[in-house]
Amino acid sequence: MTKIITLEGTFNTRDMGGIMNEEGKYVRYNRMIRSDALNKITNHDVEYLEELGLKTIVDFRGKQEIEKAPDIKIAGVKEIHLSPNAEVANLASGNIVDDKVKIDTLIKEASTKEGRARLQARTDEMSEQMRELVNSPYANKQYTAFINLLTNEDNLPLLHHCKGGKDRTGFGAMITLFILDVSLDKVKEDYMLTKKCMCERNEKRMAEYRQYTDNPFVLDYLSGLMQTKEIYFDAAIDEMIKLAGTIPNYLEKYLDVTPEKKAKIKQLFLED
Repeated sequence: MTKIITLEGTFNTRDMGGIMNEEGKYVRYNRMIRSDALNKITNHDVEYLEELGLKTIVDFRGKQEIEKAPDIKIAGVKEIHLSPNAEVANLASGNIVDDKVKIDTLIKEASTKEGRARLQARTDEMSEQMRELVNSPYANKQYTAFINLLTNEDNLPLLHHCKGGKDRTGFGAMITLFILDVSLDKVKEDYMLTKKCMCERNEKRMAEYRQYTDNPFVLDYLSGLMQTKEIYFDAAIDEMIKLAGTIPNYLEKYLDVTPEKKAKIKQLFLED
């Protein structure tokens, strides 16, 4: 069973160990951790991660996100930046400093009938973002580099994160579990666990947004970006099937998951 890790400075951190694959083997604990950003972790959190023996942090955030909220450093841990250029995910994970500019833009959009219609149509645009994570050649390159890290034991344990740990991180977790031959239902279950982990944080963010506006079109749009919805997961899977026919074919053709890489990752990540 996936282990939720309670850190003082994060809200969506968990060890991906304990998930059973289709062969009846379990993902090992202390191999891979998924999380939201580490820019607010405390000394106590740092000590906890050090005790885990963490070796690698993969940050999927963009350059501007990192500059505004750099991760707290953990001694001896290498940091690797692999942003897939996910602009909608970037917007969804904004911070209080950026809120006024973001909301002013959305209020202007909602000031016309046409703009309101566009916002309503975009309520679930994270689905399109997930499709882009699947089909974008640039994103493919970043996630291929991520997968390559998983083939080397010297990189493990590895923690990967974006801002909220939902979309860019969720996709990284998704493809890793598929490489490990975890069933579609269990991969989806892991993706949707983020909804529970982020519930309190999302309520707080919406309260912050309401300080700036009571426009229902703007608030619905912002809420949609933050939600963890099955349709977002389903969009990614649908895009994989469209591109390659099957998920294994997608992993091999678009993310260079060769039989050798797959076997190595399974050796490192699955219990005997």
